[in-house]
Amino acid sequence: MGTGMERLDEIAEMVFHGQVPAQIAAYSSATQQFAHDMARELDQARSDAETAMEELKDHPLLRGKGVRRRARRVAGVLADACELAQGISAEVVKFNIQFRTEFADALADKERPNKRADYKGKVDL
Repeated sequence: MGTGMERLDEIAEMVFHGQVPAQIAAYSSATQQFAHDMARELDQARSDAETAMEELKDHPLLRGKGVRRRARRVAGVLADACELAQGISAEVVKFNIQFRTEFADALADKERPNKRADYKGKVDL
């Protein structure tokens, strides 16, 4: 487990060369972990920010201004961002599954060594 920046750098450095299924699985896993970390951080930030803003209710400049309602509205933006991060996690899983579904016939083909003897591409199944 690393910092978010380290995880992002790890994802950015991934290339889809060589064995594509393994690369896609690694990319999906790393991106999913990053999205989970991001969602967890956004949820914690939402909670902390809402608590801090609610403590402003006794501030002389904010009397009668509906501080609690405003705090919930502002914190809701971070809640929306948290949901988006969770959505990224779900979509990257779908990406991996869709790849495996679309190329399942080629991945399961037992005669692969014979069929790819003349294949000279940069990537392979």
